[in-house]
Amino acid sequence: MYKLFINNKVVYITQNPASVENILQEEYIIERYSTKANLETLLTIILGDANSNNVILFHKDVDELLELVLSYFKSIEAAGGVVRNHKHEILLIFRRGFWDLPKGKIEKNESIESAAVREVEEETGLQQVEILQPIYFTKCKNKTTFHSYELNGKQCMKITHWFEMKTNQIEKLIPQTEEDIEQAVWVSEHRIPEYFSMMYPNIVDVLKEILPSN
Repeated sequence: MYKLFINNKVVYITQNPASVENILQEEYIIERYSTKANLETLLTIILGDANSNNVILFHKDVDELLELVLSYFKSIEAAGGVVRNHKHEILLIFRRGFWDLPKGKIEKNESIESAAVREVEEETGLQQVEILQPIYFTKCKNKTTFHSYELNGKQCMKITHWFEMKTNQIEKLIPQTEEDIEQAVWVSEHRIPEYFSMMYPNIVDVLKEILPSN
């Protein structure tokens, strides 16, 4: 199963709708993939604002269906990190009204790992960041997050690679104001859930994957 966020809706791609954990607690549009025409119709509904329901799209080959769904978007690859310090605090940034994790677009000929470290350092002022391991997801096949947005009238899909990181730096954080980052702060692990209500759902998913209580 894959999990995507398209137009602020959760879209599951799965072989069996019953595999969606909260299927009985929420209302879903449930659709079997049969033809490109029916997929295009469904994507039109998802990208519109008339229906706010989340979506379960099922097919025997979830990898094939994921690639097909992605083909309707301009893919933008990005990388970012969950950084911890020696106090077991996690680094958050505040940007455009939401708490977030540092991340950004991968540049041409740049490795995913280098991009993740560069973006964290640029957005927060850190200079001593080390990657520990990639963050994958235990309840779905995702090795990245998928989040759609519109840019210049075109539908884009940000595909973000995430890493657990650490730093020993204790100097003051410097938020990158030219990227609209207002704050960069350290937050104790046990307090992170207090920020979930002001985070994008895909960021919440990343943090839930690495918090000790998970």
